[in-house]
Amino acid sequence: MEATTLKPLSGLRVLVTRPRGQAHVLSEKLRALGAVTFELPTIEIAPLQSYTQLDNAIHNLKSYDWIIFTSVHGVRFFLDRLTGLNIALTKDDHVKVATVGPATASALKHAGREPDYVPQQYLTEKIATGLGDLQGRRILLARADIASKRLPEILRERGASVDEVVVYRTMMASDLTREKLESILIKGIDLITFTSPSTVRNLALLLSSEGLDGYLKRCKVACIGPVTHEAAKELGIHVDIVAKNHTIESLVEAIVNEI
Repeated sequence: MEATTLKPLSGLRVLVTRPRGQAHVLSEKLRALGAVTFELPTIEIAPLQSYTQLDNAIHNLKSYDWIIFTSVHGVRFFLDRLTGLNIALTKDDHVKVATVGPATASALKHAGREPDYVPQQYLTEKIATGLGDLQGRRILLARADIASKRLPEILRERGASVDEVVVYRTMMASDLTREKLESILIKGIDLITFTSPSTVRNLALLLSSEGLDGYLKRCKVACIGPVTHEAAKELGIHVDIVAKNHTIESLVEAIVNEI
C-alpha cells in the first residue's frame, strides 16, 4: 500500500477573521493545503449613513487627475453609488484610476474599467511612488472610514492635492461574542490569521475585555502585510508570519513557508 502524502498544512487548525462573504476565499485555499479552518468574522462592512460627501466628489470627478482604490470594498461601494447616480466611469474620462493590487484591479475590471496603474508590490504606500509627477495633481482617495492616514500624507508630501472620501464603514461584527470566540479557541487553534488592522483590533478588544489574552500565547499569528503587522504590534500581539504583499495568495504562501 502506498503511503499517503501529507499536504503542507495537514491538520493545522486556523482561525479566519475576515468579514463574512470574504472568509471563504482564504478558508478554501487553506483547506486545499490540508488545514482545518474556523471562520469567525471580527468585522463587517456597512454602507454609509450619509452620501453627501461621496456624491459631491462623484459629481466633480472630472476635476481629478487620479482616483485611488485601496480595497475591493472601496471599488464596489463607489461603483454602486455611481450607478445609483447614473454616472459611468469610463476610459474616455480625463481621470485615471489606480488600485492597490490584483484583487482590487479585478473588481474594477469586472465593472468594465481597466485600471491605469497597479503597483508591482501590492502595498498601499507603493501606489504613491508609481503615479509619476504629482505636483499640483488632484487625487480622489476612495476608502474606508478607519483607513490609515499614511497614504494621503505621502501623496501630499509629493505635491498632490488629496481629497479623502469615505465610501463604506468598517464595524465590529454584530454577532461577535465571547461565547463564539471561546467555543473555537478552546478546541485548540494553531494559527490566527489577520487580513486588516480592523480584524486585529476587534479581536483584541474582545480578548482583552474578556480576559482571554492567554489564548494568543498558545498559537501563532499571521498577518497579511506590514500595515496589519504594525497594528498587531501596537496592541502588543506577537506576530510570527507576515505576508510580503497584501494578497491572500501571499498570506497563504507565507504560512506554508513558515509553519
